Amino acid sequence: MASDETAAKLRTFALILKLGNDLFNAADFMDAAAKAVNDSKILLNFRSAALFESAGKKHRVIAQYGIPEVNPRAKVVLEQQKLLDSIDFSTPFVTLDAASGLPGELARDGAVYFITRLPRPAKVPENTLDFVWLLEYSGEVPGFVEKLSALLGSKVAEALYFHHLLGRKKLKSPRHWGKWIINLLLIMLLIGAMFIPVYESCTAEFTLKPAEISTVYAKFDGTVAEALCQDGDEVYAGQVIARYDTALLEYKLEEAKSQLLELEAQIALEERNAFTDAEKLGKVQLLYARKEVLLVAVKEAEWFLKNAQIKAPVSGKLVLPEGKNGRLTGRAIRIGEKIFEIYGGKQMVAEIPVNEEESSVLQQEFSAELFLHTAPEDAIGVKITHVADHPELTENNSYCYLVSGEIPGDSGNLKYGMRGIARLYGGKVPLGYRLFKGALLYFRGL
Repeated sequence: MASDETAAKLRTFALILKLGNDLFNAADFMDAAAKAVNDSKILLNFRSAALFESAGKKHRVIAQYGIPEVNPRAKVVLEQQKLLDSIDFSTPFVTLDAASGLPGELARDGAVYFITRLPRPAKVPENTLDFVWLLEYSGEVPGFVEKLSALLGSKVAEALYFHHLLGRKKLKSPRHWGKWIINLLLIMLLIGAMFIPVYESCTAEFTLKPAEISTVYAKFDGTVAEALCQDGDEVYAGQVIARYDTALLEYKLEEAKSQLLELEAQIALEERNAFTDAEKLGKVQLLYARKEVLLVAVKEAEWFLKNAQIKAPVSGKLVLPEGKNGRLTGRAIRIGEKIFEIYGGKQMVAEIPVNEEESSVLQQEFSAELFLHTAPEDAIGVKITHVADHPELTENNSYCYLVSGEIPGDSGNLKYGMRGIARLYGGKVPLGYRLFKGALLYFRGL
């Protein structure tokens, strides 16, 4: 039994020596970091691992288990980085789980983290980076990890510092002056290219709409008894589109008129008696007040009947809210509800919402071209007619300046509601400005 344990320890020690030798023979620093994370799996038996470099309280990932190229903006990496920034490495290692402060995003599926800072070899400058190793286990950290990670970590640290410091010395070697000169020339060419003038431009989605849109709203509650037109019909100004059901309105009008005639007769009778009876004089005044109420009721009913016909305010194409499937007949509508729209005007207009982040193209004279989704190979010219003075919050939850452009000439086969991509061209700006602006907006969006 003791011989088996000794043999296992010897094999482990041999694996550590081999891993250390492989790390020293790695092609460069990043290759050594990747080997350290991936090849240590057989010894530490972790579920996942990552290696970070540390400069004070700031940490940056340099290797991840099973991932050839690290992604510093991955969600799990950002969470691990935030965790490391908050840890005080006053002890050789730290063990964290959900109960001891491991964030929920990292503690999924019972994950437990073993975190250790690799020991700095002797004579390494104090201003050199530190390295932090994150080992993820399921449920609990095995007992052998603490001692084995300390022994393996010292070998990994020696190899990483070797490649890190040797790489810096190579850059300063005179043998690389020729490469430095070439790189310097390339940088100068790149800087010069930053001043090349280019046109400022941006893209935005557009929608084709009519030049004029007139909306008709319900003036009062009721039911549509008859619809005289359908969706898509050409109508003229003043044409009756639909009619309210007026049966109840007519009944209320006749009832109010009948009550008014009866009340007028009662008033005439009471006025004759009021000459001999002073008490009845006050009753006459009350009757006159009731008469005013009935007169209002009559006028109200007459107004409802007068507006029972729903007419088109302008000439154009009738558009129902539900399109061809929309039915007006029998529909119950409430006051203020949109009943239909009239698309008018001879020209077709493109509505282009330009994102606030790209609105600098609107600060000077600009032009636009339209490319329909149905025909992206053909550019459609557009004449800019209006630019909003302030941005509006759109359906995409972004602030945009609405730009309206008129399509000159015959609209041909274009139809209302068609969508596509509009490209706007502004004045000339340096290439470097455009690149810097794009990068700044990108990182601000993060």
